[in-house]
This record gives sequence, C-alpha cells and structure tokens, in this order.
Amino acid sequence: MVNVAQEMKHLRKLSGRDPGKRFNRLWKNMSSETWLTQAWEEIRRNKGSRTPGVDRQTAEDISPERIQALSERLRNKTYRPTPVRRVHIPKGNGKTRPLGIPTVEDRIVQQALRMVLEPIFEADFLPCSHGFRAGHSPHTALRDVARWYPNVTWIIEGDIVGCYDNIPHKKLMEGIQQRIADERILSLIYAFLKAGYMEDWQYHKTYSGTPQGGIASPLLCNIFLHQLDVMVINELEANQTQTKRESNARRNPEYRRIENAIQRARKKLAQYPTREEKRHLVQTLKELRKELKQTPWYASENWHKGKVYYTRYADDFAVLINGTKREAEDVQDKIKWQLAKMGLELSEEKTKLTHWSETVQFLGYNIQGKPMPKGHLRRAYLSIPKERERLIRREILKIARYHHIPELDAMMQIGAKFRGWCHYYRYANAPQSTFSRLAQKTWWYYAHFMARKHKTSIKKMTSQAKKSGSLKVIKKAGRTAHTFSIQHGKKEYVLDIIPPKTATIQQVTAKDWTVDLKPVNPLNWQSGRSLETRLMALARSGGLCERCGENRMAHVHHKSRMSAKKTLKAKVQSDTAQRPKTLALCLECHLESHQGNWQT
Repeated sequence: MVNVAQEMKHLRKLSGRDPGKRFNRLWKNMSSETWLTQAWEEIRRNKGSRTPGVDRQTAEDISPERIQALSERLRNKTYRPTPVRRVHIPKGNGKTRPLGIPTVEDRIVQQALRMVLEPIFEADFLPCSHGFRAGHSPHTALRDVARWYPNVTWIIEGDIVGCYDNIPHKKLMEGIQQRIADERILSLIYAFLKAGYMEDWQYHKTYSGTPQGGIASPLLCNIFLHQLDVMVINELEANQTQTKRESNARRNPEYRRIENAIQRARKKLAQYPTREEKRHLVQTLKELRKELKQTPWYASENWHKGKVYYTRYADDFAVLINGTKREAEDVQDKIKWQLAKMGLELSEEKTKLTHWSETVQFLGYNIQGKPMPKGHLRRAYLSIPKERERLIRREILKIARYHHIPELDAMMQIGAKFRGWCHYYRYANAPQSTFSRLAQKTWWYYAHFMARKHKTSIKKMTSQAKKSGSLKVIKKAGRTAHTFSIQHGKKEYVLDIIPPKTATIQQVTAKDWTVDLKPVNPLNWQSGRSLETRLMALARSGGLCERCGENRMAHVHHKSRMSAKKTLKAKVQSDTAQRPKTLALCLECHLESHQGNWQT
C-alpha cells in the first residue's frame, strides 16, 4: 500500500534536486484506491462538496465502495471526465463570473491529480508567486508590497482579462510536459480541459481555459503563469537584493565624512577636555548631527540596480518601480507583450499606473504611501475598503434571516463569518474602529434573528435572555463583550464578536512547501446534520451508543432519511422534527440500522 505523504515528499525531493527531470510512472500511485481515498478526505469537508454537479450527486452519495469503483475505472481506462455545470456568480462591479462545478467524482480525481503535480512544480515556482500555494497567502503578497513601498515611486496594478477562461490548452500542456512525461497523466489533464460545460442543460465545448471552481485549476494557472514570473525576474531584473558590500559601495562620501567627524569629536570628548573645549565639542557634535540628518545615505549617482519589484497572487499582480513614469510605462508594455505572447491580454480597465502617494487596491486592501515623520522615507498605509465592510454585513445579515435554522448553528456560522473577516483584515493600520462597528452590527443581526425565531420583540427577548443568563459579559484574551450564549450540557457556546488582536503586515512570514494531509477517518464519511442535534444526542446518551450501551457514540441516526434532493429549509425542518427521536449510535449499530450500507 502506497504511503501518500512519503510519496509526495519523495516527488518534491527529486524535483528540487534535478530542475530538468521529467517524471514518468506516476499513474499507478494516482489511480490507487489509497491515493483517491486521501484525495476525498482532503475535499469532503469543503463547502463545495455539498454542491451537486451535472449528475446531481453530492458528498452524501460517496462511499468507500464508490472510491474503489472509481479506482477500477481509472486503471481500466474507462473513466471519462463529465462536463462541469456552469453557473454565474455576481462580482463586486455588478458583472458576473462564470463558475464551473465538477461532479463529486471528478473533484476526487482532480484532487488526486493536484496531489501528484503540486510537489513536482513547487520546486520550480518562484518566491514572487503567492496564490494557492502551501505556506503562502494573500498576506505574504501584501507583506512584499509593504516592504518595497519605501523605495518606489510608481505602482502597476495588473489584472489579466479572463485568465482562467483564456489560457490556451496547447501552451498549457507544453508547460506541463516540461516536467511530466507520463502519457496517461497528460491524457487525463487534457481530457479535463476538453470536457466542456453544461449551461441551461445545453452542452458547450471548451477550446481554451481551465474552469474556475475546478480543484486543479489554480495549480494549472500557476504552472502557466510561471513563465510570466520568470520573464519579469530575469529580463526586468525584478526583486534584486543587494549585498552588504554593494550597499557600502553606494554610500555617499559626504555622509561618510560627517560620520567620521562625529566619531573624532566623540573620542576627544571622552579624553576629559577642559570646560571650554568640552563646550566647543558639544556644539560641534550638535551641528554635525543636524548636518548628518540632512545628508542622504546613498550617493544620488550610485543607484541600486534593483528598480523593479514584482509579486503575483493567482491572476492579480503588482509591479512597483523605482524610477520615472516613463520607465514604469516601459515595464507595463513589456509585461503586456509577454502576456500577448502567451495568448493572454492585460485588462485595460483594471490595470492602472498609480503614483505612490495615491491609493492602490490590491487583494482586498487599500494601500497608500504616507511620508514618515522624519526623513525622506515613506511607508505603506493599509486600510479596509468601505465596500468590503458593506459586503460582510450583507453576508452576516443573510444568515440571520434564516430564522428557521437552529439557534446554535446560526450562532456558530455568524461568529465564524465575523472572525474570519476580522482575521483577514487585522493587518490593516488601526482597524479596531471598523471591527467594533461590525461587532455592534453583528450583535443586532443576531438579536433580530432571535426575536423573529421566538416571535417576540427584541426588548422582550433580551430581557428574558438576561434573566436566564444567556445574555452576559464574556472575557477573551483580556477583552470583554456583552453577547449571547447557549448552554449544551456542560459546554457553553457564545456568539464570539471579540475582534482579534491586530498585527503588522511586515511580520508575516512565508513557509516552505510541506506535506499537510488530513488523517483519513472513514467513521466520519457519513456526514452529520445540525450541530445542535448532535450535541443534544451526545448529552442524552452520555457519549455511549443508545442501542448497545457499550461502544462510544460515533454517529447521529435519523430514523427518517433526509434526502439530498430536498431544499435547505426542508432539510432543516426535517432535522428539527426528528431531533427528539434521533439516536446516538456506534458504527456497528448505525450500519445495522442502514442494513449495512450508508446509501440505503
């Protein structure tokens, strides 16, 4: 049986050791049942696993038997990718973005492919690429921009027109073939690219691009755009760092002269001079320090060769130029030419050339250069865009309007939305006022939810909550908040609206690629229903199976099966109606209840 983690580490080691190596004999591992099982474990908890493809199947329809059959079809060469189901999701500018939703089986195979390709190509990717890579994040890309800001004058906000939809298949396959020699792996990738899509139940062929929403698509996009990274780093000499020797060679002779004069004056001052000499030396030092502050460290004619800085997150990139506007325009033209050579187009609408003193929007943050209090240096000031705050309010309000869902589930989902958004923007400068405003709004959204659920007014609901102790002051990390709580057995759950501590973007660190796989746990393949139902069954049973009374509880059994075809509201109502009748069962008893098969 193949050890997935060890095999991925081995691939990464071989790829890093030989940059020109082309890998063969990958198919056996990728098509094995163990590899596919691990791939399913990596994606089954994702929200997308509950979204059906064109076959209308979701994560609830996957079983160990289905994984085994899928492995057989791959080995027998009878597996064929299914067209993705295309939907259109709204964008912030009022337009829509096409999203391709693969079937559950296709997602498993794509994840298995990604687990094979990622360790090989990670050895080639450059540090300037941050999108969808282990150890990297939007914050590492923002960190690079913030670190370079003191040295630049112009910023290019780059955006590629329909990058995922317009990647040429032939050129993408040429990039993959530089590292992959296994014909079956290459054929499978090409089959996914040519699978097509279904829109309004009409089949459409795909002639270019990788579908947004596909698990392997971000990796394929990084593989294709790697040639852009190489061109910017090599031809434009971007992200060049200088050694200490190079830095000293660029020092201003006048600055060095003043610095030496200060050292000589200090030495004389330490030799116990007379009072008159001491007064004269102190006055001289005062004048020299003032002169030193007004003298530049580097000579104006000795510029550092690194004048271009570049970072990319998926198809969004930023180029920072230490030079004139004409030089910045030349850099933009060269990038535009390189993208045209690759078969892509630089967006005229979204690509902007901005001076450092004006606001730039990159990866959801507003970035603006502000002069430092002393000297000629400047720093990057990160702020939260107003539209982002309005968007998270709408998302939280949307959850609060589902007044038919259990209180605990609403509390957990609203709290998770709030914390996730605050954690993303905690690197902004002084974000606490925004966090406090959002916390106040979140509290009121949940209060409205509770009032509607209990068909009463907010005033009466809060009064009853205070009497029962479910509305109280909580403490977390030395901070307090007046919020709601729910008691389940001995455990208490609260609406966590205490914002996280802020941090500085320069402190963010990028990590090297490592294997980070989830432990395979077949006991959890049968997904649960609402958290409140599970906790009630756990409290009632004391953690033991209610059928045999011996084994530990593993699952919550609903006596009436909730079909995956039902709407969200119907499933919630079914779960609520069955709550008093649910049973806390061990694995063996749960299998017996389903006649030995989860799918019955």
